[in-house]
Amino acid sequence: MNVSHVLTSSKPRLILLSLLALSGVAIISFAIGADASAQTSGGISVGGSGSAGAGSGSTEGDAAANGYARIWTGIPSREKRWARSTSQCESGGDPDAIGGGGSYRGAFQFLRSTWKASPKSPGGDPIDFDYRTQAVVAVLLKQRDGANHWPVCG
Repeated sequence: MNVSHVLTSSKPRLILLSLLALSGVAIISFAIGADASAQTSGGISVGGSGSAGAGSGSTEGDAAANGYARIWTGIPSREKRWARSTSQCESGGDPDAIGGGGSYRGAFQFLRSTWKASPKSPGGDPIDFDYRTQAVVAVLLKQRDGANHWPVCG
């Protein structure tokens, strides 16, 4: 797959993405919406068991980022290995990768239409989201449809 941007070192990027996830990314909160905590897929829920109150110290961004973090922790190790392997093959693991003249986007080289129709997709453009969010969507899509969305790498 032709990829226009691949980082040579993933360690600084991983640290940055971890910090962004911990600080809560507002765009994820906006894209997912308030009802994300009530949705489930494959027995894994998104969001918390309650909503953050005004004085709780939590923000909607934290809740959204934590929702994907909670889903990721519930994904079996075998699926996490599949995600790492597939994203490495597709894009070098780069969540900002763009290939196919702009048609394929993110670490898993999603078509925008596939991304939007995938389980737990926050919508928008995959490259606007971190690796973990993309990986959660990819794994849940694979669980629903099989690996045929990645005919070479999946």
